[in-house]
Amino acid sequence: MSKGKKESKDYRVIIYDDNKLREVTSFKVATTNIVAYVGLAVLVVAAIVSALFVYTPLNSLLPRTSEKRFRSELEDMALRVDSLESVIADREAYFKTISDVLNANINTENASDTADLGRQKIDFTRNRHDSILRTLIEEEEQRTLSVVGDNSHEKIKKMTFFMPAKGTLVANFDPLKRHFGIDIATKGDEPILATLPGTVISASWNLETGNVMQIQHDNDFVSIYKHCSAMHKKVGDKVEAGEPIAIVGNSGEYTSGPHLHFELWHNGMAVNPAQYIPF
Repeated sequence: MSKGKKESKDYRVIIYDDNKLREVTSFKVATTNIVAYVGLAVLVVAAIVSALFVYTPLNSLLPRTSEKRFRSELEDMALRVDSLESVIADREAYFKTISDVLNANINTENASDTADLGRQKIDFTRNRHDSILRTLIEEEEQRTLSVVGDNSHEKIKKMTFFMPAKGTLVANFDPLKRHFGIDIATKGDEPILATLPGTVISASWNLETGNVMQIQHDNDFVSIYKHCSAMHKKVGDKVEAGEPIAIVGNSGEYTSGPHLHFELWHNGMAVNPAQYIPF
């Protein structure tokens, strides 16, 4: 080693071959060069570490990143809980309506998808009391249908029912198959018309039949329009017979194309719309 000026010291690094007992090479290093090399090495190491935390999953170990990810997961879970609560509420209203129908006491303000119940395979375990109840319900249904279907009824004879939508009748009223309405296939942008004058009592959405509108009419008639793509009336609106109230659509799970599922209820019981509307 050789001493330089006081401001800077020079060092010589010698590489020595211990087996041959001779110097292989040597080079001189100044103090300033050592500081520069160490600083450069620190910068390179810092850059590599920063890149690892930015571009690899190691960034999840940072406290701020972990907190942000945890907050995002909480927000996602909150949205899922809200959606689940909405679905549960719709299901409860759906099954309550079914119970009302079975007891001939339908609540038109909260009625939902009763027409498509038959598309689900439901197995009931019968017992003696259940059989008696079913018999009573069927007898009451037959009596009500007989009265409603009597075209000699003066009040009903004076009522003019409008066709709810232009199209082709593709499914008939069949209470034995739990299909309490008719299906009219038509274009997706076809307007839906109110079959009678009345008041909108429900304009809601559910998973099975999408957008559904219900209208209360005179003489205890209620009309129901399902699978709408859009609804132009809200609860409480007054409508006239033949007035556009919605647009034919394909909303809900129980549909395979644009069509209107139309139901007509009288005194809490489903009736065949074809008895009142010429097709």
